[in-house]
Amino acid sequence: MNDTDEIKEWQTHDCKHRLAGVLMLDKVAFSYDEENGIVFTAPDFYVENLKYRMVTSFGCRKRPIINEIK
Repeated sequence: MNDTDEIKEWQTHDCKHRLAGVLMLDKVAFSYDEENGIVFTAPDFYVENLKYRMVTSFGCRKRPIINEIK
């Protein structure tokens, strides 16, 4: 991780069960509630890699939409 890789907060409602499993495998802490979906913190490069992995390795039909919480 570089000094420029800022940790940001992210949320999603897509592929919740699979995404939660991957986050647990990667040992990334997350929370879930009905309103916000899955919320976790990670740098940009991790989230881009996560979207790619969800399609290629974990059987999602399309890349999940993961939004930054501002």
